[in-house]
Amino acid sequence: MRESFRFKQFSVTDSKCALKVGTDAVLLGAWADPHNSNRILDIGTGSGIIALMLAQRSLAEIEAIDIDRPSFEDATINFKNSPWKDRLFPYNLSFAEFLKVVEKNYDLIVSNPPFHNRSLPSSSLKGNISKHTTSLTHEELATGVRKILKPTGKFCIILPFSEYQNFKKLAAFQGLYVWHECFIIPKIGKSANRILIEFGLQHSPELKTSEITIRNSAGNYHKSYIELTKDFYLNF
Repeated sequence: MRESFRFKQFSVTDSKCALKVGTDAVLLGAWADPHNSNRILDIGTGSGIIALMLAQRSLAEIEAIDIDRPSFEDATINFKNSPWKDRLFPYNLSFAEFLKVVEKNYDLIVSNPPFHNRSLPSSSLKGNISKHTTSLTHEELATGVRKILKPTGKFCIILPFSEYQNFKKLAAFQGLYVWHECFIIPKIGKSANRILIEFGLQHSPELKTSEITIRNSAGNYHKSYIELTKDFYLNF
């Protein structure tokens, strides 16, 4: 059994989780801005790490949904063991099911969604749910977010760079417009392979762009990644 991941203010177990704790989730949890948010929704929470990171950075009530039962069970344990258990609420629901029962709108919605649109699905059902868009297409995600985002709210997502342009078109069709895009470079000298995107319901007068590099030329963590995540990792 995998040991729990220890962060500065909480721990995360992902022993049952379909999608293990990884850099994508940490990037999104550290980058998404929860400032002035009272209600936050995490779609496809997995182990709950993004919700926990946002709970550390805000006073918001945070709901977290996941269609995968074992992932929901991990998130439930992680939330109960955290300092913010009174404002973290996990639900074992698909996004489509959640949309049928939700009665509120959100200041911030985040998602580290399924990302393989064109590659062949794996033989693992769990792998397909967590990594492929068979259970939640990007169009369904954008459409649903548009319905429950407050007029002044933000939607933050991390995607493979190859999926960015297609998702941006789908989002714009639903009235979600890019406010900030942050290019993720795995190592100095490499091209961006991920992108963090912040959307809103109005056109931004000025598109903000930035970049974060994970590792320097020596293979150590780059200063930009350390600066982003220093409030979480024990060794930063």
